[in-house]
Amino acid sequence: MIEFKNVGKWYGDYQALIDITAQVTQGEVLVVCGPSGSGKSTLIRTINRLEPIQQGQILVDGTDVYDCGSIDEMRSQIGFVFQQFNLFPHMNVLDNLTVAPITLKRARKQDAEVHAHALLERVGLANKAKAFPGELSGGQQQRVAIARALAMKPRIMLFDEPTSALDPEMVNEVLQVMQGLASEGMTMVCVTHEMNFAKDVADMVWFMDAGKIVEEAPPADFSQARERIAQRNS
Repeated sequence: MIEFKNVGKWYGDYQALIDITAQVTQGEVLVVCGPSGSGKSTLIRTINRLEPIQQGQILVDGTDVYDCGSIDEMRSQIGFVFQQFNLFPHMNVLDNLTVAPITLKRARKQDAEVHAHALLERVGLANKAKAFPGELSGGQQQRVAIARALAMKPRIMLFDEPTSALDPEMVNEVLQVMQGLASEGMTMVCVTHEMNFAKDVADMVWFMDAGKIVEEAPPADFSQARERIAQRNS
């Protein structure tokens, strides 16, 4: 579903991604982890062109995302959940969920609202449709952000440290929604430090360091992979 081919990314003279070549299969849940500055968030943001690349190719379902014509059409297939929620503060929850389907996909307002209510039910916020983001807890806002991404009916969901801005007691409610998506077969790429989530849900874990994927392993084998990383770095 996602393929990186010799991907390179620079910020001036600094190379943030170095010859990334890897694949994510359809229905796979991938967790990307590593130290700060290792390139995790940069990598995930290149998939839907939030960050440009200067070398290589990124293919989504066989289509080069940097040579695909309409960027809006491409992004409509790739849901993105940010660390800081990024909800529209002047819109209520229902409008946050319906604005993109109505504007970009020309969905009928009634149909978009029916789908939005179903998504709010799915993330446990059926009674918050008329609330504004400032009236919600951080965990509730992040669940709305997930529902908003799902409103476009994407084939892939990307999560960039979705729990790092949350208080500890709110983390689990977001991870439960993500776990539900994984159980339904959604292709997911998650940048996260929540290794219990990786252990319980992920099919594969990539460990990044200094712009490279230095280890790829299933969660059950990841403790051994971390030992190999530590030995290399010692």
